[in-house]
Amino acid sequence: MPSLFKYFTIVGGVLLGLLMLANSILEPGGSGPSVVKATPKVIVKHDPRASLVERLRAEEAAQKAAAPPVTVAEPTPVTQRTEPVRPPAAPAQAEPAQVSAPATVRTATPTEDASARAVRIERKKIKAERVRKQRLAQRARALEAASRQQGPAVPYGYAPQPTYGPFGWWGQAQR
Repeated sequence: MPSLFKYFTIVGGVLLGLLMLANSILEPGGSGPSVVKATPKVIVKHDPRASLVERLRAEEAAQKAAAPPVTVAEPTPVTQRTEPVRPPAAPAQAEPAQVSAPATVRTATPTEDASARAVRIERKKIKAERVRKQRLAQRARALEAASRQQGPAVPYGYAPQPTYGPFGWWGQAQR
């Protein structure tokens, strides 16, 4: 028994160590120091009416704008002296990127005023309510007609006597 305990302790420790090593290597950022690879944090103010796609596009544009531009030096002849290319200094503090609000779309023509539009909407509501009431009345009439044709599902009084079993004389007509 003690050897089994020692075996599982050693194997468990080794597996735990391997899992921790794999996690440190495979996590986003790799095994290098995370301070060097840190990207500047960009704060984006969203329009509350913007859709998810618009918000994601705005964040992506802000990230691209905040990323330091990569400059590529053109090859120069060996006879000329070149100065090392230095990337521009990053801003000391991340500033929120301004996102413009989407343009408002007008659905009414300029000649319509608010009162005419309110009257038109009220007429539509009244018409929809009338159509709904007609459908309900038609459905009620259909159900009533169907119930009149079928008669009552179970006659009032007692249930029909069975023609089988101990009380039904085993299939014989009752006397």
